[in-house]
Amino acid sequence: MTVYLSRIAFNTIRCAIPKCLSANTVVSFIAPKTRLLLPKNDVFSIAGIAVVRNYANDTIQPTVPIENGTIPLKKKTVHKKATPADLTQKEGHYLTMAYATANAYDLKSLKEALIQQKLYEPGTLKANEIGDVVVANAVYSVGAEPREIIFFREGGIVFWNCTELEASNVLDFVRPYEIESYPKDVVEKEREVMTYVYHPNTKKCHLQESSFVLVPKRDNSLERYTFSHAMVQSARLGAWESRLEALAASVSSHTAAMQQDGAAHVDKKEVVRKLGELFSLRHMLNVESDLLDTPDFYWEEEQLERLYSSTVAYFTISRRTRVLNERLAHCVELLELLSSWAADRHHVRLEWMVIALILAEVCFELLHLFERALDRRHRGEVERRPRPHFSSEPEDNMLPKLV
Repeated sequence: MTVYLSRIAFNTIRCAIPKCLSANTVVSFIAPKTRLLLPKNDVFSIAGIAVVRNYANDTIQPTVPIENGTIPLKKKTVHKKATPADLTQKEGHYLTMAYATANAYDLKSLKEALIQQKLYEPGTLKANEIGDVVVANAVYSVGAEPREIIFFREGGIVFWNCTELEASNVLDFVRPYEIESYPKDVVEKEREVMTYVYHPNTKKCHLQESSFVLVPKRDNSLERYTFSHAMVQSARLGAWESRLEALAASVSSHTAAMQQDGAAHVDKKEVVRKLGELFSLRHMLNVESDLLDTPDFYWEEEQLERLYSSTVAYFTISRRTRVLNERLAHCVELLELLSSWAADRHHVRLEWMVIALILAEVCFELLHLFERALDRRHRGEVERRPRPHFSSEPEDNMLPKLV
C-alpha cells in the first residue's frame, strides 16, 4: 500500500513541474525523512524537494588558442656570427676578433719573432698560472684606446681594437710558426667578432648582448683574457665543425652508392685513413681541449669563472660540442661499416683465389691421371701384339733349299 501511494505522489509532483524545462534538464528529488499527514487524512504523500540541474545542450568545445597570449614561449637561442660592419657602428664600441688558424703555435719562436719585428712588445698578466699565452701590445698607438693581441698555444689569436687589415697582416706573420695549419677559408669563415665598451657606472665586467662591458680606469687584463679564451674556444670548435663537414661530404658518395646499387666500392686504405682523421678529431675535442669542462685556472677565480661560463653559454659551446660528438659517432659508425664491407670483399677475393688454386690443382691431377691411363693403354697394346718366330737352323743349310 505504501509503495502504491508513493507512486501516486511521484506522478502528481512530476505533472506539476513546469513544462518550460528542456529535455536535457534533470529533475531529482530528495525524499524527506518524515512523512506529512494531509488535513483530510485520506492520503499519505511524500513531500519532495525538486532540485533542477540544467546542463548545456552543446558538446564540449575544443580549446581555442589564445591570440597574443601572455604565456611566454621559450625559444632556442641560436648563435649567429656577426660581422665587423654591423658591430662597429655603435659609438664607444671597439672591435674584438678571434681566429683559430692551427692546432698549435710555437710560442717561443713566435715571441722572439715579435720582439725582432719591433712592432709589438710582450705584455704580462697578473696570474702566474697562465703559461700558454703570449700578450703583445702595439708599440705605435692609433687613438686613445691601445691595441692588444693575445696568442694562445692552442692555435688561436684574439685582436682587441685592431682593424681587419692589421689582423690579416698578423695572420700572415704567424703562419710560419703554426703546427698543422687550417685552410684560410675556414679561418675566415669561423672567426668570432664581438665588441667591448667601457661603462662608467659598472663595477664588474660582464657580457651584455654582443658586447663585453669593461670597467673604466682599471686593469682589465684578466677579464680580457677570459673573454678571449672563450672566443678562441668557439672559433676552434667552428674549425672542427668545418673539418667534420668536409669528411662527411667525402663519405656521402659511398652512402649514395650503397642506397642505389646495394654495394660500396671503397678502398680499405682510404677508409682507414678517414677513420684516423675522425679519431684524431675526437681526441682533440674530448681529450686535448677544455670544451667539456671549465679550465683549472678558473676554479680559484669565481668572478672569472662566471665570465667564462656566461661567454661560453653565449656561443652555445656546450650544445655544439654535444652535437659534434654525436655527428662524429655517426660518421665513425658509417666508416666502420664500410671498413667491414671492404674487409669482407678482401676475404671473398682470397677465398676465390684459394678456390682457383684448388681447381688448378684438380685439373693438373686429372691431366696426370689421363696421361697415366694413356700410358697403361699403350703398354697393354704392345703386350698383346704377336711376336715373330725365328728358325734355329743355320744359314748355310737354308741356302741349298732355296736354290
